[in-house]
Amino acid sequence: MPRVAASLSSFARTTVARAIAVLLCTGCLAQGAAAAPACVAGPGLAPARVAKVIDGDTLALADGSRVRLIGVNAPETRANDGRPEPGAVEATRFARRFLGSGRVGIVVGPDRRDRYGRTLAHVYRDDGESLEAALLAAGLARQVTVPPNLGQLDCLREAERRARAARAGLWRSGGAFAPRPTAMLAPGESGFRLLRGRVSAVEPAGSAWWVELDGRVSLRIDGADRDYFSLDALRALSGREVEARGWLIWRDPARRGSHPPWMMQLRHPASLAPAA
Repeated sequence: MPRVAASLSSFARTTVARAIAVLLCTGCLAQGAAAAPACVAGPGLAPARVAKVIDGDTLALADGSRVRLIGVNAPETRANDGRPEPGAVEATRFARRFLGSGRVGIVVGPDRRDRYGRTLAHVYRDDGESLEAALLAAGLARQVTVPPNLGQLDCLREAERRARAARAGLWRSGGAFAPRPTAMLAPGESGFRLLRGRVSAVEPAGSAWWVELDGRVSLRIDGADRDYFSLDALRALSGREVEARGWLIWRDPARRGSHPPWMMQLRHPASLAPAA
């Protein structure tokens, strides 16, 4: 054990010590219902250095690789119209200030890379604090759930819940994170959205399950993700108002036939919930 400890960087020693301290104090945290779960680093923590904060949820490391944070989506600095989304500049500045010296620890997810070749990872400051949790607590990112990278799911959902209840950051009244009613979607609109609508249909069709909102948005659950869902639970939502989150896709009117004009893929039940 002494030889292993001696081989660790001072960053890793500090982070592991803090993680152990948090675990030992689980009983203390349980004494107060208001205590938020700690997003402590799990196994596989590796030291790294940030060369540049590209935006709120994407970092460039000194080794030339890029990291996409697991579990959060911050506003885009370059949206479809080429302009930053509301809060994008604030989220980027927040991440830059939060990381300070740029010495970080990363824990790569089970699914290691996204379709752009970026490393999917949780990122921790040199004192062990989670960048994802901090962005959510500040109301500068929304929680997303993409299997199989579910290691911090409960912690990150709780961080968002608290920020939303406090109307922090972009959750403030009239802020950019407010759920968007399906009736207010404009033709051609796409991108990450938190939608609100009423379940008008639940239909198994081929290898996918479909949940329609107001006849305007189709929520698609592919066969690879169906084990996370219950068809009975989805059908129980019929007629109820729900919130769904994910990447909204506008479908070419000439090709969509009788299907609703928008589609959103759901990967996990955490992305669909009865409206508060």
